[in-house]
Amino acid sequence: MPTYEASYPPNLYRASRPRARRRLPSLQIRNIKLGYVFKQLFTLVNILRLVWVFVLWWGERGVFERSIRACQWNSWEHWPEGATPERVVLIADPQLVDDNTYPGRNSLFLGLTEFYVDNYMHRAWQYVETILSSDATIFLGDLFDGGRRWDHDTWVEEYKRFMRVFPTYPGKLTLFEVAGNHDIGLGDSIVVDALQRFTAYFGQPSREIEIGNHSIVILDTDSMMNTNNADIYGPPRAFFDALVKGTDENTLPRIVLSHIPFYRPPDTPCGPKREGKPALPISRGYQYQTVVDSELSLEILEKLHPVAIFSGDDHDACRHIHTYNDAARATVEFTVKSFSIAMGVSYPAFEMVSLWNPGETAKTREPTFQTKLCILPSQFDIFRQYFKVLVLTFVLAFVGATRTWRKSKKYGKPGLDYLASDKDKGENNAYRTYPMSRRVLQVYFQRVQRNKWVLRALGRPGTLKRELMDRLVRVGIVAGGVYLWLLFRDVV
Repeated sequence: MPTYEASYPPNLYRASRPRARRRLPSLQIRNIKLGYVFKQLFTLVNILRLVWVFVLWWGERGVFERSIRACQWNSWEHWPEGATPERVVLIADPQLVDDNTYPGRNSLFLGLTEFYVDNYMHRAWQYVETILSSDATIFLGDLFDGGRRWDHDTWVEEYKRFMRVFPTYPGKLTLFEVAGNHDIGLGDSIVVDALQRFTAYFGQPSREIEIGNHSIVILDTDSMMNTNNADIYGPPRAFFDALVKGTDENTLPRIVLSHIPFYRPPDTPCGPKREGKPALPISRGYQYQTVVDSELSLEILEKLHPVAIFSGDDHDACRHIHTYNDAARATVEFTVKSFSIAMGVSYPAFEMVSLWNPGETAKTREPTFQTKLCILPSQFDIFRQYFKVLVLTFVLAFVGATRTWRKSKKYGKPGLDYLASDKDKGENNAYRTYPMSRRVLQVYFQRVQRNKWVLRALGRPGTLKRELMDRLVRVGIVAGGVYLWLLFRDVV
């Protein structure tokens, strides 16, 4: 005699039968074999996912933090015990990428370039400001690339963009006053409107501040080389003359900041920290000049007697010792590398300056400043590591797909479809009911699976191509999600 349950059709019985109460996972854990857990977790796909997560975190976060922590002040300063130096970070030529940087470049590639360059500088800036904890940060000019050419509305938009890339931190002295030739022009070709706008937003390009018992002199050498407009060369010249007039034996040690490097003889070597040609080129052209005029350079040296000069503009590192007063005096100049990855250097950098003057005057014979060029990671090296892991992923995924495909051919088992659910792969669910949302999602995936374009791209189930694409898609979803999260988390 048939039982009560057997008298029902299978579909009605399964639909009306009350579900058994599920036991808590904590009670089921005893029945799970440890080997089965390891087998499910440590698969080739999961291992590749972990590799990608580690490499992406290293490339987007870890390598920046490690590079900047290697430059900690205490690791290279050599002051007497008990000294309390004040510390300054100098950043040269961020030169935001715009339409003037790569004329004629496709708008899509230009947008990607702007995005990656801005994010690189923003990330490096955050670590510089939070890890190094300097007393002041000073930019050495060329904040923009086309600042001298823009109309007012465009300039304001780029100014907002610049402040998003380099946000100021409360309680931190951050100066942007040094004007570059890409910001205002140069010499007789300076754009008056650009100069006035730069001054209104960032402050006077010529000024003096005191840091660490040192006189930091910011000179607008771009405007001082102008010869045809007193409104341009007048203010920096008046500032310079007043500075010279107030110079006496009690003057603090002076450090001059100039966007353009001072003059030196052609083919003068720059030292081992330079990436490109060994000497700083001596040339000039429309709206640029690689060095300050020789007469002006000598006048500044002889009248201010600076202990050091820091400059930018060249985008590469250079160290040169200027001699004057019949070689009786000497001043060292450091040209700082660009902070940007789009300025022709593989490894951007910034200059760190430690100042300690125990006296109140410049009479001390001991050096009162120490400096270090801190090298930032190469974005191309980071991409190169990503490419290596990408090749490794393809190789291992192909090996795993080949093994599975051969095994399925040997035993006559079709390949698994990654679009189907796990239960669809192992049992017949014709009579099982699902919640509406899950059923709709399952139907959607089945339609996607049967789409001819999907079949062409991913291959049909049971083929080697489908096995390979199965692994690549599952790894790519996780790796792509992590990369986008890291990339857009601090987007500017």
